[in-house]
Formats: sequence, structure tokens, C-alpha cells
Amino acid sequence: MVEFPLFAVYNLTVGAVTGIGLLYFLFFRPTVVDYRRYLLLTVLGILLFLIGGPLAELLFPSVVHWVHGVASVFVVIGLYSPVKSDLRQEAWADLLLQDPAQVRQVDEWMLPVDDAILGLFHSKDLVLTPAIIAYNIGYSREEVNRRLVELESRGFVTKVERGKYRITSLGKQYIEGTVPCEGFGCLCTLWNHRTN
Repeated sequence: MVEFPLFAVYNLTVGAVTGIGLLYFLFFRPTVVDYRRYLLLTVLGILLFLIGGPLAELLFPSVVHWVHGVASVFVVIGLYSPVKSDLRQEAWADLLLQDPAQVRQVDEWMLPVDDAILGLFHSKDLVLTPAIIAYNIGYSREEVNRRLVELESRGFVTKVERGKYRITSLGKQYIEGTVPCEGFGCLCTLWNHRTN
């Protein structure tokens, strides 16, 4: 029977617990989709280092440095794009320094302008016109009009009267990050069926 050193077992246990925490953060908490592929690479590198390193130390001590080397490559590529020579400082700062309630999962139909529109509605909690929204978020009035129609059809905003809109409770849930990732499409579908 192979005897495992206590320190190696400790490293493996800490790595497994940390890995479970990272996987929980990645898959069960809303995250920013734009940065997800970089986040995946970084988390993969960290998991390989935390779990693969101790496992290699226990089972194949001669390859431990190779495992750590591959793990560090994943982390570096997750933090830095050698093709674009981009450190991704702003992307990671946006992701890590934001209030966790503001990190949210977007659906495939959504555009960045939708986030800006809903964010403005939520920050002011007012009835707004497309012209006022466009002025405040830096998009054209035509683009804002098109997106408001889409957001209204999905249940995120409601038309109060001709040319005036207000955020709905679903829109507030989205902005606050309380719509779960796996239920997001389901909520929109249920809303559409209810309003049709």
C-alpha cells in the first residue's frame, strides 16, 4: 500500500475545497459572459495547480513541475492575450471590483445597449422617453427605440403611454443580478406566454 505524506494530503484537500468553491462561483453564480472564456482559462489553470499539482506529487512526482508549468500557462493566457498584447486589466478589474449583485448573465438575444438602457432605468426609477435614454447612454435614438421594443416584448420594460417606458420587476431582477442563469430563458419564456 502506498503511504501518502500528510502534507501532500493536506495540499490535495485544500486544493479540492478551493476547486469546489471556484466551480461554484463559475457555474452557479451569475457571471459576466463577455469575460467568461478568460475566466474559464484562469480557473482551469488554478484548478490544475491546486488539484493536479498535489495529485501529481502523490502519484507521479517526476511530472509535478510539468503540471505546474501547464497550469501557469492557462492562468497567464486567461489574464493576458499574447495575440493582441492585451493585459485585460480593464476586463478583470470590471469583473473583480464590481458589486457582485451587478455581475449578471445576459441572454443570447441581448446587446450591450440593453444593459445600458436597463441600468439607466434602474438607477433613476423614472418613466423615460427614448430620446432621454439615448442622450444619457450615448446611443442613437433609433437604436434605443429598436431595443426598447425588444425589451418590452421580453418583459423587461413596459410602455406607460405612447413613447414613455418604465422598467418592470423582471428588468429590476436582471439588473440586480437576481435572475438565476439557468432560469433566465425560462423566466422570459414564461413572461412571453403570460402576455400573449
